[in-house]
Amino acid sequence: MISYDGGVRLTRSARKHGLTADEVRRVLDAPLRSVRQPSAHGEVVLHIGVTDRRDLVEVVVAPGDPPVVLHAMRLRPANYPHLTGVTSHGEPARKG
Repeated sequence: MISYDGGVRLTRSARKHGLTADEVRRVLDAPLRSVRQPSAHGEVVLHIGVTDRRDLVEVVVAPGDPPVVLHAMRLRPANYPHLTGVTSHGEPARKG
């Protein structure tokens, strides 16, 4: 389990889809699923969770001191397989 007790920094791009800092923190405090993924920023973690409005959202966090939220928005269909654990090709989805 990944802990963000020390806080995180939200980038401008993480805020552009309208999620509040509180909504992002809620997802990071209790994600439904966390998936480690390679990226241009090194390994990042995709967290999928639910807002108070019951919207499914995705939050991408890069390592740092404090960790950096690079991306936050409503869950895109491309990331649905992470919730079921199976990709569209019938293969297991990567787990974090």
